[in-house]
Amino acid sequence: MSETTFHCNGRLAITVEPREMRMSHWLYAPLVVDQQRQQTLLDLSDSQWDLISSEETTDGIDLLLRKYPGDMPAVTLSVSLADGALRLEGRRVDSSGLEAALDLIPLQASTSG
Repeated sequence: MSETTFHCNGRLAITVEPREMRMSHWLYAPLVVDQQRQQTLLDLSDSQWDLISSEETTDGIDLLLRKYPGDMPAVTLSVSLADGALRLEGRRVDSSGLEAALDLIPLQASTSG
């Protein structure tokens, strides 16, 4: 059964559909909708990206995500209320290429260290 929480004075709805990946290993992949614009800002609901936490900011919300099974560091995805822009670790990313960009983050971290 899906769970929806509202953030930024009701402007953003974050819905997760809990999925059991293995016995007692649950994944909460997020779908974020701008209620004012009736626009889906990001949809990771079919992915293996787990929403760890969310924190409202002055201009939107930061989502802390980790890819299942959780053996890589979490990443921060920022969602802007002004224009719906997504920023992954501070870099702007298009929603259509979000999952691919998320998958590159652990690779970039391992090659830069």
